[in-house]
Amino acid sequence: MAFDEELAQLQKLSGEYEPEATGPLVGERQSSAAITTEYANADPIYRIKTAALPAKYAYFRTCRGDGHCGWRAIAFTYFEALVRVGNATKFTEEEARLSSMHNLLDSAGFPHDVYIDWAEEAFDLLRELAQSLRNEDGRAADLLLHKFNDLGTSLSIMTYFKLLASAWVQSNSENFKHFVPMGDVKTYCSLNIEAANCEIDNVAIVALSEAIITPAGIGFEIMYLDRSPGEEVNVTPFSQPTDHTGMPLPNPPVIRLLYRPGHYDILYKAGDFSPTVQHQPVQPQTPLHVALAAGYHDSFIPVDSNVDVMTMIPGMYSTGLGQRWPPVSYDFDPSPTPQAQMTPVQPYAPTPTPITSVPSTHQEYMSPVHASHMAHHNIQLEQPPVTLPIHPPRPPPLSIERSPLTIERGGPFRPSIYELEPGFASGQVHSLPFQTAIFRNSHYNTAHFLNPDFQPEEWSPDTEYSTANKGKYKST
Repeated sequence: MAFDEELAQLQKLSGEYEPEATGPLVGERQSSAAITTEYANADPIYRIKTAALPAKYAYFRTCRGDGHCGWRAIAFTYFEALVRVGNATKFTEEEARLSSMHNLLDSAGFPHDVYIDWAEEAFDLLRELAQSLRNEDGRAADLLLHKFNDLGTSLSIMTYFKLLASAWVQSNSENFKHFVPMGDVKTYCSLNIEAANCEIDNVAIVALSEAIITPAGIGFEIMYLDRSPGEEVNVTPFSQPTDHTGMPLPNPPVIRLLYRPGHYDILYKAGDFSPTVQHQPVQPQTPLHVALAAGYHDSFIPVDSNVDVMTMIPGMYSTGLGQRWPPVSYDFDPSPTPQAQMTPVQPYAPTPTPITSVPSTHQEYMSPVHASHMAHHNIQLEQPPVTLPIHPPRPPPLSIERSPLTIERGGPFRPSIYELEPGFASGQVHSLPFQTAIFRNSHYNTAHFLNPDFQPEEWSPDTEYSTANKGKYKST
């Protein structure tokens, strides 16, 4: 007999045992894949349903399972939905609307001095969230989470919501008496809604949906995770907000709760939150340094106004790319008198390098000057231009200090068949195939001392002063 009494006592203690609730009152938002992992070794039905959960509901938020999880989840998501709307005026409207419902509390017999303190906690939170939205400081969501993790604040707000739900059920007793035992609505509210340690039930959920959630323009759904047939959780809608004409509101914020046996958590879809934009700091650009030649200017293009058509003939004083042709006039002068010489332009003024000019009766050679070495935009020539005689035979090229003349190919003009052959002026002596009396005594003959390329070794005194024909043309 004593054994049976002891066994009954143990069963009673076992039924009344509740594990100590731990963790935050309202947790951080996290991936719903954690629920799938939690049920990985559970019943196959739960495994299948939780495996499909992340596809539709990307995030969830835990609520402490201390017997107030349902009340806490609805109260928290009500304020959170208002934050997601992002309109500070909406908070003022909700404060005025909730204040207007105090006549229901008075009709249900709740003393004003008792419930006003709990109401002020809810109104203060509405004001703080509205101010955060006005300031655009981005602190509204963190402020809400901080307030609901304060035990005193969250209990005050939940108690205020409980009194509003009870007053709503009692004021609409005809609609709820069929769902309460014996139809005693007042007793039911006193024991199952107003009590401090009672869990939320369907009657209280409907009352909160009709009194608080739907008039605020917020949708409300509960997903039930149970052993019912199917591969997904069962969705039960409790609120579909409408406008003043009775038409459903487009894209209203929606409260979604996940009910597992004896516990409520909060669910979210991915579209419930705007994607967070990560602002990457702009890296300062490294200044671009460009090394320019000395004396270079964008607008500096030395162009001689006295353009000579002779400079356009291929092979005539061709220079490299980026260089200009030296202004030289080609005036015919039959007399072999020496011409005026032109002073060559010195590339670097601080350390001038004298250039020994070779006097010539035919032409004066001048090295082309690159544009980047010019000190001024305009080049003024103080000396008269050098004139070169043009004769039918092409004279040998002039060399300075006996250095071979290099013909640059690939200049600004296309190649010509009239260019000097490579190696023509490499220093070797070109003997002429014929020696007539006129040519032998002409300055075109390299054996003649007036020739610029006078070759002493070709001069023969015997030929020059031959007397073999003396007296041939003398008169008799």
